[in-house]
Amino acid sequence: MAVKLERIVKKYYDFLEEGKIMGRVCPQCKAVEWPPVYACNACGNMETEWQEIDGEAEMFLLITPSVMSLKPELKDLEPYAYASVRLKEGPERNVMVRGITKANEAEIRANMPYPVHAVIVQRDGYKTVVFELGHKNDTAAEVCSAIAAEEKADAVICDETLEKLIPLVAKAYHKDAAAINASTVFNDFKAPSVVFVGLTAQLEDEFDVMISITEAGAAKTVGDLAELIKKQK
Repeated sequence: MAVKLERIVKKYYDFLEEGKIMGRVCPQCKAVEWPPVYACNACGNMETEWQEIDGEAEMFLLITPSVMSLKPELKDLEPYAYASVRLKEGPERNVMVRGITKANEAEIRANMPYPVHAVIVQRDGYKTVVFELGHKNDTAAEVCSAIAAEEKADAVICDETLEKLIPLVAKAYHKDAAAINASTVFNDFKAPSVVFVGLTAQLEDEFDVMISITEAGAAKTVGDLAELIKKQK
């Protein structure tokens, strides 16, 4: 049975299909509501208007799910955590943030409020919004730099291993290297598993390491794979 959505909710999802993240702004007090609602929660005005959300935000609270609490239906979004974020436009919301791993969690917590940005992802039959680490236009090196405190740079994957790995991943999956960073999730490529197998074989030659398919398959993100390579050296 089809779910009947309220008009404002349907319009919000229609905007997502167009690649736009939209909220509602109050013309009187300028408060922004996201996700959108008709009435302004700040002043009670019922005449709010659509406004595109920039997507830039800062994360100020982080909760990492335990293995037992991970949801099977969200496996393609792993690794992820739950967080409270404050959008540039003002609203504070509890959201999902992708790209948080055991390798970078401690440094992220130490540097809160931490920059994140909203992205639109495809789910089963609809699009929704999740958040990723860093600013919208950050390169892989900039994301790493923001995570790592200067005196702890060796504790995260912010080195030549990652910089050398990214072009190899981009070539294997026919993607733009500029769009790939440590937080990039392999499942997002939607490619046959044979592509990852081929990439793993190439890594052994490029980095002079021995990595089994089982070990490599445990890497959810490009950063996870870079960390695995470092451990094998």
